[in-house]
Amino acid sequence: MKTTSNSKTEELVAQAAAWRVASLLLERPRPEWQSEIVKLCSEVTDRKLSACAKGADQGTEEVYHRLFGPGATVSPREVSYCGLEDPGRLMAELASFYDAFSFQPRREEPIDHISVEAGFVGYLFLKEAYAEMRGDSESAEITKNARERFTDEHVGRCARGMIQRLSEGPPYLRSVLLWLAEKGNLA
Repeated sequence: MKTTSNSKTEELVAQAAAWRVASLLLERPRPEWQSEIVKLCSEVTDRKLSACAKGADQGTEEVYHRLFGPGATVSPREVSYCGLEDPGRLMAELASFYDAFSFQPRREEPIDHISVEAGFVGYLFLKEAYAEMRGDSESAEITKNARERFTDEHVGRCARGMIQRLSEGPPYLRSVLLWLAEKGNLA
């Protein structure tokens, strides 16, 4: 079994950390939320996302529920942005992606929540890094292709929809959504 260069693996792990931070920034703030973000930011090399994370001290559970809760103008769920597409089909597709890569998130949100989807992308970066480290180029390529497709078709769509509806709230939220939308366009 051939091992790959450390720099490629390190970059993939840094990307995984960045996506986990993005996922955390879009979760409901809870007591340990801020400290998790701060600890994980030491692994993040992306300057735009690090800047988003610095503003997370403005996040509160009250702000989260006011912006993303039931009856709020911004839904953090992808089904809200799927137009005439069948929501059941979308949910089944997400479940298939998660099952194919054995993704079982620790979550309180539905599987189409933007934070769960961003967490999945981070998980795929870790799986790709592991495959690269082991020299398994076929698995790494399959994972990379799935990650790029998922980022574009799911995370990017949800982030773009949320940005259009987000007219207020802490600046870090708009910034992290712009970061996700940009990543969705690059995939």
